[in-house]
Amino acid sequence: MNNIKRSVIAILIVLFNLSLFAEQCDSVFTLEQCISLAIQNNRKGIEAKNNVEVAVTIKKEAFTKYFPEIAAAGMAFWGNHDILQYNLLDIVELGLIKRGKVAGIQALQPIFTGGLIINGNKLAGVAEEVAKIRKEQTENELRLNTENFFWKLNTLESSMKVIDSAIEFLDTLENQVKVMVDAGLITRNDLLKVQLKRNTYLSDKVDLQNGIQLVKMLLGQYMGLGVSGNFQIKSEIPENVPDLDYSLFLPSAQALGQTSDYQLLQKNIEAKKIEKRIEVGSNLPSVMLGGGWYYHDLLKQNHNFGSVQIAVSVPLTGWWSGSYAIKRRNLELINAQNEMQDLSEQLQIEMQDKWNNLTAAHRKMEIEKEGIDQSKENLYLNKMYYEAGMCTISDLLEAETSYKESEDRFTSAYGEFKTAQASYLIATGR
Repeated sequence: MNNIKRSVIAILIVLFNLSLFAEQCDSVFTLEQCISLAIQNNRKGIEAKNNVEVAVTIKKEAFTKYFPEIAAAGMAFWGNHDILQYNLLDIVELGLIKRGKVAGIQALQPIFTGGLIINGNKLAGVAEEVAKIRKEQTENELRLNTENFFWKLNTLESSMKVIDSAIEFLDTLENQVKVMVDAGLITRNDLLKVQLKRNTYLSDKVDLQNGIQLVKMLLGQYMGLGVSGNFQIKSEIPENVPDLDYSLFLPSAQALGQTSDYQLLQKNIEAKKIEKRIEVGSNLPSVMLGGGWYYHDLLKQNHNFGSVQIAVSVPLTGWWSGSYAIKRRNLELINAQNEMQDLSEQLQIEMQDKWNNLTAAHRKMEIEKEGIDQSKENLYLNKMYYEAGMCTISDLLEAETSYKESEDRFTSAYGEFKTAQASYLIATGR
């Protein structure tokens, strides 16, 4: 019986450890998965989607103005005396309508409103398109910021690998130097220099671990995963410099029309034109055609009847203030057109700047890769020279530091290149 209990307890312990291990297992995300989660879960992305839904709802609301307005009303009343009272020759007093009931239903169909309904629907349609463009802008912003966090984290984790490799190199070197110190071939000062350099790297590693945790928290929060940082990213720094795809280049004049910023400028002008037409229409006559069915019981008799109605409204003094409002709308339209011309040129300048940043980032990455090859060869030679007694331990440690720094710079340059590439594609509307 005791053996059975022990077996059950052992099984429970194993199951508990397995569940704990499963909970502690980190999720692994690629760059595209991180971007997808950020667009799906980030507050800004959710608000942008909701704003599109709001614009769609407003457009549907504006469409209802095409249809008749139907209203029904009813009333019953009881008075403490007759509503209508007559005195005939101071002899007889007559009273009428002390209580009664009235009810009715009517429908009014807009026939002509100066284009207010049509233009109101067009303006709602423009607002919907603007909301969609702004949603695209928000997604581009989320994409770019996610890439920045992703490559920053990738750079830090790659630096961690480099520093671990450097510590491993110093551990091996420390053992070799100890042997030489014990043999009396060199002084203990060389051993202390190696140990001091190793301690420096261990201290740098602590800062690096804190940096990795912080960026993980930022990226996790951005993706809607909370701030635990309980995940990993999947990416590798290539050993060789990737080629720059020159087919990505797009002339700024050709790319301008497909950028979200330019499209918003176009929609702004379109909206200003519609607003001007609405202002003109608000000062034009309006015509509504309607009909209704009514019922009343005022003289203890039930009556009901139908009617056809036409309502015409003509603003007589409205043109006084309306003329100034129309002039204001016209000036706003001119300002929007000037803004579009100015910002279009700025957008083209920005595109060229983004392309220059991309080509510069690629060139810097090539330079840093050359630096890795040179520092690696320098480290190899200094190691050989030190073993042959032709250089000092300080020279060897300096060569090792130079190699580590060149690897860090290449890792950072690769992240900057990938971010610059994403920035250029977004700036050209892709």
